[in-house]
Amino acid sequence: MSIDLTGKFLVASPHLSDGNFLRSVVFILRHDPQGAFGLALDRPTDRRFGDLIQMSSQKGPTRDDDFIYVGGPVQGPLLALHDLAGVGDPVGQPGDDPSGQCVVHDNPAEPWGSMSIELGNPPAWITGDEDHLRILYRRLDVRVRFVADYSGWGPQQLDMEFQAGGWLYCDATSDLVFGPPDQLWRQCVCRCGNEVFGDTVPGMQSVSPTVN
Repeated sequence: MSIDLTGKFLVASPHLSDGNFLRSVVFILRHDPQGAFGLALDRPTDRRFGDLIQMSSQKGPTRDDDFIYVGGPVQGPLLALHDLAGVGDPVGQPGDDPSGQCVVHDNPAEPWGSMSIELGNPPAWITGDEDHLRILYRRLDVRVRFVADYSGWGPQQLDMEFQAGGWLYCDATSDLVFGPPDQLWRQCVCRCGNEVFGDTVPGMQSVSPTVN
C-alpha cells in the first residue's frame, strides 16, 4: 500500500489470526519505507506508573488513572501519550508541515501550564523523558496514557499484512486515543465502515458509527 499511516489507527480485522493483536487498535507513530512503529491502546494492565517511580519529597495530588498499557509484543521503554502541547514530540498526521505555526505562552510560575502550540493539530504528543513522565503523573488536568513496549513491522511487512486482510485503518482523534479502551476497537470498526464487516461480524450492519 502507498498510504502513509503515520498518526492513524491500525485496526485489527476479524481475519487477523495473530493473538498479539486480536481486536486491537494500534496508534501508528511512524510509517515509512523502513517499516512501521506504533502503540496498542486497548490493553491496560493492573500495573501502575506510580508503583514504578520514586517521587521527590514534594507533596501534591497524583493521578488515579496511571495504569500501564501494553503497547505491543516488542520490548521497549515506558512512554507517555498525552495532550499537553509542547512536552515531547507531536504525533503528526501525513502531510503535516514540520515547520508549522508554533505559539508558546510561557508563564514562569507554571512552566508547562500555559503553553499552546499549533503544529498540525496532532491527536497526541509522546515522550519517554523521565522528568516529563513525572510531570504528567502530577498533571491531573492532562489526558495521559502510559504505555510499555511497542508494536513494530519491518520493511513492507505491514503492507503484506494489509494485502492478506489482517488490518484496516481510520483517522485517529484525541478523543479516541484517550477514550475508554474497552470501546476503542468497536468504535474504530464503525469508523472504517459497517459495510466492510457486514458479512463477517454478525449484527455489525445495524451498528451506528456513533456507538460509544
